[in-house]
Amino acid sequence: MIKKLLFLNTLFFCAALTAQVTFTNQNGLIGNYPDYSEVAVDMNGDYLDDYVRVSENGIGIDYQLPDHTFNSVFITMPIQNIPDWSIAAGDIDGNGFNDLFLGNASRVSFLFANADGTAYSELTKPDYIFSQRSTLADINNDGKLDAFICHDVDQSFPFRNAGNQNMILDQTLIQTLDRPGNYAAIWVDYDNDGDSDMYLTKCRGGALPGDPNRDNAMYTNNGDGTFTENGLDIGMRDNAQSWSTVFEDFDNDGDFDAFIVNHDFQNRLMENDGTGMFTDVIAGSGINPTDLGAWENQSGDFNNDGFVDIFSEMSKELYLNNGDMTFTGQDLDFDEGGIGDFNNDGFLDVVNDGNLYINDGNGNNWIKIGLEGIDSNKNGIGARVKIVGDWGTQMREVRSGQGFSHMNSLLAHFGIGTSTAIETLIIEWPSGTVDVIQNPNINQTIIVEEGSTILNVDDFDNNSISLYPNPTSDLLNFSMKGLENVPVQIIDVNGKIVLNSKVSTEGSINVSSLKTGTYFAMLQVEKKITSYKFIKN
Repeated sequence: MIKKLLFLNTLFFCAALTAQVTFTNQNGLIGNYPDYSEVAVDMNGDYLDDYVRVSENGIGIDYQLPDHTFNSVFITMPIQNIPDWSIAAGDIDGNGFNDLFLGNASRVSFLFANADGTAYSELTKPDYIFSQRSTLADINNDGKLDAFICHDVDQSFPFRNAGNQNMILDQTLIQTLDRPGNYAAIWVDYDNDGDSDMYLTKCRGGALPGDPNRDNAMYTNNGDGTFTENGLDIGMRDNAQSWSTVFEDFDNDGDFDAFIVNHDFQNRLMENDGTGMFTDVIAGSGINPTDLGAWENQSGDFNNDGFVDIFSEMSKELYLNNGDMTFTGQDLDFDEGGIGDFNNDGFLDVVNDGNLYINDGNGNNWIKIGLEGIDSNKNGIGARVKIVGDWGTQMREVRSGQGFSHMNSLLAHFGIGTSTAIETLIIEWPSGTVDVIQNPNINQTIIVEEGSTILNVDDFDNNSISLYPNPTSDLLNFSMKGLENVPVQIIDVNGKIVLNSKVSTEGSINVSSLKTGTYFAMLQVEKKITSYKFIKN
């Protein structure tokens, strides 16, 4: 099922690009509520981003309405553990309304929405946790959202979702090093193998350079319920008192790069070579490597040109992406906040400290995608979303908890510049299901239910490439030359990814591990996603 949300959107087809991004503060449209951390997430299931603020006396929610106004509601209730360090959002219990995970200086709490989203109950965890970044992710990929909280002074805490709002502390869910200095976790499939890994950004007060408590760590998902720490092996074990890291495909080459803000040595712009190995390329990038001391560090395509920008607490608050791993800095009147689209015009806005900074926009086009998980978690957190067009491919991941403290929209947002069409929209769900939509409309929000548009026996390309032998029992060869190292996903007839591979130097992939049956090989060739049917003997 695909739904399209219009809500008075304006369609833009102007070819002009603006050099700068400007915002107008429209805080007169929202309620005057106290807050600690900013939340820019849809709370009532209409796929319009709302502004949520939590304080000692309750929850203030500015519900976005289709006419670009807000219904401001304050839900009075005592909050035992205010989110003075961080907050994450997601539908933990699967009832259709998003819940909140609060990180406090001494405890954590879960705020669960009731059956119609009009009230909340707080589940407080008794363990002492000096919370830093809180995140929600389906760590064991069972279709339910788990929780992870960074602990400043000891080993971090994973909470396993046992259902019925029962969140159980379970260190076996992901075994991290028993060390302090844990500041910001981010879940990302950095190695393109189809499962979520976790990068842990670390800073330890008073620790000297070289102290292992300052070492950033990558916990690579082994695909069997276990994780291996390999930050040093892939070039990501920074020791520079890091506060938070963003992972985005800054150069649109099909893998996630990273930007790390540090308080020592220098900041890092880490380019992924496609194999999950990283190299610092900040020299010559236009970002000042010694502009140190940032806490918040976030990202988004703020000018809708098709390239993800960096929004961080540096002297230049916004670094506009030039598309070639270089950036142009510009000044803003603010340097942090929750990122969402608060007037549903397709341009990213920011909320911070009771201020509603509305992006003035430009003539560039866009698309937003909201997800409804079936086998995966309800929000599709952990899903990878791709759009393919004349620019090539862009991709995003749906994440709960980025940057150091705030919570951004759970809609996947893409700018497409002056392009007026998208050829293919692809959603790779945490369950392995793949939905493929041809020629989605632009300048709209499209809602996709998991499994509603999976590949079928008629959705394959008979042109340009032939596969042989077909049927095959082990090696599958591609007739086109020059495909070496191109990623290939093998999808079964139920629409699930069963194998992630790459074309070898001989022009083949090994499919001997597959069971007998019909499959699709999906890959990108010349800026187009194509799929080819084959039979495994």
